[in-house]
Amino acid sequence: MKTRIITAGVAIVIFLAILIFGEMNSIVITIAIALANTLLCGEYLSAKKINKDMKLMIPCLLFALLIPALSYSELRYIPYYLFTLTLAVIAVVFHEKVKIDDVIFAFAGVIMISTCMALFTIRSAALNYRPSFWVILIVGIPWIADTVAYFVGSAFGKRKLCPVISPKKTVEGAVAGVLAGTVAPLLFGLVFQLIYGNVTINYAILPVIGLLNSVISIFGDLLFSVIKRHCGIKDFGSIMPGHGGLLDRFDSVLLCTPVIFILSQFVTIIV
Repeated sequence: MKTRIITAGVAIVIFLAILIFGEMNSIVITIAIALANTLLCGEYLSAKKINKDMKLMIPCLLFALLIPALSYSELRYIPYYLFTLTLAVIAVVFHEKVKIDDVIFAFAGVIMISTCMALFTIRSAALNYRPSFWVILIVGIPWIADTVAYFVGSAFGKRKLCPVISPKKTVEGAVAGVLAGTVAPLLFGLVFQLIYGNVTINYAILPVIGLLNSVISIFGDLLFSVIKRHCGIKDFGSIMPGHGGLLDRFDSVLLCTPVIFILSQFVTIIV
């Protein structure tokens, strides 16, 4: 527990530093997301030991690095096509050495992770539009929901949520996490408005975002638990002692990003 808390503390300091510098120049957040996405995809590929095959690893990591940076450019579709074409060529030319299962695993996972992180970039960093608010809104809801679910589940949990996939998750923890995640964005909005003052926040939509993403974050977490179980591993990495890899922390975040991106196209969240 001590190691877990220390790691979380260090991660929060780094996270806040990125937000502070990101408010000065959104390129900081874009670079941070691109690097984080590359690490996330690297950990994902390592789960199936694809990191040992440079023919697959290199194009996957190049795509992971480029797509967040190009996500709000008119060129954003080109990397998707080139990545798809490259893996198709690899699957055909090296069909005797490269398993088609590995190609499909790499393609599906890297596309999913990178697309979610690219939407993260669009909402948080494009046009220097209050990037720190979008980052906090995107990652804060699933992280708070997950943290509350962990502690409530550990203390009061009796009924297992998905015992085969994730034995430690409980119904009581999940309910508490969803409630906390629903309230959390309202607190984010109040703090952000207290700090900046000259912003208008749509508080009516924040609980809706919180409720949706609290529930979706559970499925994101369980999805990657299924992948870990399929690959026979406990964690995606060890870069965060006590927590595992970066993907172990972002698994609940990834599927939440599109929700905020889609809602922001129809409803004004902050001006």
